[in-house]
Amino acid sequence: MSSWSRKSSLGYFLLMMLLLAALPYRVAAQQASVVFGRYKVDTWRSHEEVKLVFTSNLVQTRDGYLWLSSQSGLVRFDGVRFKAFTADNSPALRGRTRLITIPLAQDREGGLWVGSGSGLFRVVGDQVDLIATNESFKADIINAAAVDPEDRLWAVTRSGRVFVIDRGGHQRELRGTLVSYSGSSMTVDNNGDIWIAAGEGAVYRIHGGHLTRIGLPKGADVRDPSRVYATRDGSIWFGTQTAIARWKDGQIQHFPLPVTKGFGAVTAMAEDAKGTLWVGSYGAGLHWFDGKQFRSFTRADGLSDDRVIDILPDQQGNMWVATRDGLNRFRPLQVEAFTARTGLPSDMPGGMLRDAGGGVWLAPPTGGLFYGHIDTAGSTFQRVGESPAELVLSLAPARQGGVWVGRPNGVVSRFAAGQAAAEPSYEGLPPVTDLLEDPAGTLWIATWRGLFRGRDGRLERVKQKDDFIFRLFKDSSGAVWIASLTGVTRIGSTGDETFIRWPTQQQTGIRPNVLFEAPKGTVWVGSDEGLVRVSGGRTRIVAMKDGLPESWVGAGEVDNAGRLWLGQLGGLTRIRLAELTAVADGKLAGLVDVGSFKPLDGLPGGDPAAWPHPWSFQEPSGKLWFAMGHGIVSVNPATARPVGAAPKVYIDEVAADGVRNSDLHKLIIEPATRRIDIRYTGVDLSHGPDVRFRYRLDGFDPDWIDAGTQRVASYTRLAPGTYRFRVSARDVRGQWSPQESDITLQVLAPFYLKAWFIALVILTLTLVLWMYHRAALRIRGAAILDERTRLARDIHDSLLQGFGGIALQLHAVDQRLDSQSPERASLDRILTVVDRTLTDARKVVWDIRLPTEADDLAASIHLSAHRILADTGTAVNVVCAPGATYELPTDVRSQCRAIVEEILVNVRKHAHASTVIVQFEYTWSSLRITVRDDGRGFDAAMVAKRLGHWGLQGIRERAKCIGACVALDSQPGAGTEVRLRVPRWRWMRWIPALTTRARRLRARIAKISQ
Repeated sequence: MSSWSRKSSLGYFLLMMLLLAALPYRVAAQQASVVFGRYKVDTWRSHEEVKLVFTSNLVQTRDGYLWLSSQSGLVRFDGVRFKAFTADNSPALRGRTRLITIPLAQDREGGLWVGSGSGLFRVVGDQVDLIATNESFKADIINAAAVDPEDRLWAVTRSGRVFVIDRGGHQRELRGTLVSYSGSSMTVDNNGDIWIAAGEGAVYRIHGGHLTRIGLPKGADVRDPSRVYATRDGSIWFGTQTAIARWKDGQIQHFPLPVTKGFGAVTAMAEDAKGTLWVGSYGAGLHWFDGKQFRSFTRADGLSDDRVIDILPDQQGNMWVATRDGLNRFRPLQVEAFTARTGLPSDMPGGMLRDAGGGVWLAPPTGGLFYGHIDTAGSTFQRVGESPAELVLSLAPARQGGVWVGRPNGVVSRFAAGQAAAEPSYEGLPPVTDLLEDPAGTLWIATWRGLFRGRDGRLERVKQKDDFIFRLFKDSSGAVWIASLTGVTRIGSTGDETFIRWPTQQQTGIRPNVLFEAPKGTVWVGSDEGLVRVSGGRTRIVAMKDGLPESWVGAGEVDNAGRLWLGQLGGLTRIRLAELTAVADGKLAGLVDVGSFKPLDGLPGGDPAAWPHPWSFQEPSGKLWFAMGHGIVSVNPATARPVGAAPKVYIDEVAADGVRNSDLHKLIIEPATRRIDIRYTGVDLSHGPDVRFRYRLDGFDPDWIDAGTQRVASYTRLAPGTYRFRVSARDVRGQWSPQESDITLQVLAPFYLKAWFIALVILTLTLVLWMYHRAALRIRGAAILDERTRLARDIHDSLLQGFGGIALQLHAVDQRLDSQSPERASLDRILTVVDRTLTDARKVVWDIRLPTEADDLAASIHLSAHRILADTGTAVNVVCAPGATYELPTDVRSQCRAIVEEILVNVRKHAHASTVIVQFEYTWSSLRITVRDDGRGFDAAMVAKRLGHWGLQGIRERAKCIGACVALDSQPGAGTEVRLRVPRWRWMRWIPALTTRARRLRARIAKISQ
């Protein structure tokens, strides 16, 4: 086989370094952190605009918040953000400059009592209320308090004065207590009794609402007990300037404090979950007392200051220590961490392998190979090889002991007992990415340019579908697995090969990081896309969408309890194999029991590089080891538990265009608001920065939005309406908390979108259109009238004049003819036709000109009546009833006039009446026209049955066109009366039809009931 040139090897080396640099790298957001023993100590001295010096009086309320006093005033901490309550956000504090505020105790209803130089405040949520005032507090402020079973607050000032305050703010000072300026403190024992230590031997107990001074046993020698603390075992501890003393079962034991250079007086005491007593001092730092001996932790070890003011155990097992120069959190570690400070040869351990002899090999990504041992006491390593800058890409256990080492320059060699082995090495290969030695002694070598097998110094190339090989693995059946960018190949013990392509869309590649078997017969590949099952079931990817905290997986180990531990970006993840198999089989929607261990849990932090590898191993005892980006951690699976409870979610405030609104009970958003920011939090004093959220705005968001660790939701230009904002958090197991926090927002509509304005606009547009329509009709009517006038004038001046001339000439001829002449008879008939034609023509001219000459309906009918009955001798009387009149539409007037004319024509033809009365009566809703004659009348019922009376039918048809009603009354010899009712407005035309239908329906019902 030909060797690779130096130029080609250098190219692969540079490419590898680029891949290393491209990996994501995370930086811890903590202000300052150190690991001391089995504790991780985090320190805050300031956060944004909140100054955390002069911290004191730590109190945790039932909602999970940590409260403290600092230079910035009253401060609340949710695990990520410190919020100071000042005059800017609390109206009750306005006008009180340089006000000292000290959190004291929580009452039965969850309210926090806060002492100050001007009185007592009570805080519920974000609301601060002044409860009681006392001018004496300015010089002698309350610095400790407790709540009794009656929900009364018992408070002690710095000088030892004792007060009792009820919920209404009524306060009473108890006389007879010792006033001393050596300090004071309070504690509550297991029975609910309150103990007070006020210095100079003054110890009080409050039992049943009564305060009693307690005499210490003779010979107790407890001088100036300024601090008192009750532990779970029933002991009462006292702190003095030089010692601590335990009073139990009537006996007192003294324990002198460690000798220090400073003052060292006891300032605070607290008991942790293991029963260890934490003792704070003023000048000597922090002491731990296990009942036998003291251990100390000072500023030199990482404490913010040696002047300890207060100590508090929280609900999650953390211990909080307030000092004059910052706030400290002590978190119990679930893992053991090893870094360069504890003996590792490099800040980045890189690849890590444990050989058969128990030795540990390290290959840092910065170069070099190291061999040594790691245990609880620390770690010791020595360099192996001559060149410290020589890079290593892969490590693999050797069958004869030691390890195989693959390098980017194509050299493979074996090392044992901290030095190079005697057998020959393999050279001239492409950059070596992984190694595997099978039981037969064959060395499998994965490179960036193919797969090779080596034995006794000889190399053989193994053809593969993809030559870019990443990882090698041998399962329990002896099969070898070769993972590349396009898929994984299985080579059985008999030499049979099976290629499995990655289950990705569009056949895209996956970069494999590790292969492992869990359980037996099921092979998984940890990759950038998640866990990929390649045997033991259908090929399937399990990733973040299925419940993993991250998709990237670089290491995998199975503990003795059947749980899988994964090395991921940012920490370790523990899942159950049974759940993982169920998710891969499609029987479970997602992983349920997911535990995470992150840098906040004591992990050294940082993410492992792509090479060198492997990054994990398991001891025969079951302890697991993982190489992280900046150290190594060991985990005892039997005792390690993810610490923490489900975060409590709260909505802090809502800001509309930058204006904050902390009153969340009534949120009214003005119409002109462009942007709404909703700030929320998940209270978790252990894993605050790692709490993940999801939120949803009902009425706007179609589904939940995964916000990650972001704690603000922003919306722009919301439409008017009512919305409900909901937010929930995910706990350390990866499960979404069932508890949600929600608020209701009402976005007001601008005036132009309100119902009254829209109705007004519609009404205005309708009115404008109606006026436009009326104007158009008038213009059109005027044009029509002009045209009718012109036509009438032309007809009169042309046709009528012509016919009139013809008639005169014919009359002249008729006069000259003899009366007996046959031509005269014919001429008379012609003259008759001509006269009738002239009469009809004049009527047409009259009808054409009538609208312009008489727009008034009564006047036009008056003219028509006289024209129709002019030569009959019938008197016509047109009468209008008293009252206001109004103008009907043109078409209605025309139809009314035509109906009345038809009635008058019938009077002329059939009635032989001497008088005809036409009466008009205008009401608010209709016009009533009555035509009455005194003629001979007729039988209305008989006429209605006879055919051929088209006059009455025409009258009814015209009335129907305008929505009018016609009624006729007549009796033989009694004359005739016709009544016409015309609706004033068009929309009222349906009333007669509806009335008729109702009358018919009643008739049918009556007929059926009979």
